[in-house]
Amino acid sequence: MKACPKCKSNMIIDIVYGYPGDKLLSDAIQSKVKLGGCVIWGDDPEYTCKSCGHNFGGLDDINDDL
Repeated sequence: MKACPKCKSNMIIDIVYGYPGDKLLSDAIQSKVKLGGCVIWGDDPEYTCKSCGHNFGGLDDINDDL
């Protein structure tokens, strides 16, 4: 199970990129996922914490480990 690197909460959801369909919009309204927008840069975060709002994961976290 993932935990937020900032607040250590386990209330983590995926950030989903691209144009959302009806199911994805419904999931976002129910806070099952966070919509990340239609533009993908390659270093976008993969997860968000529902407790503190911190976004994390993706290339930024990999680069921080180097």
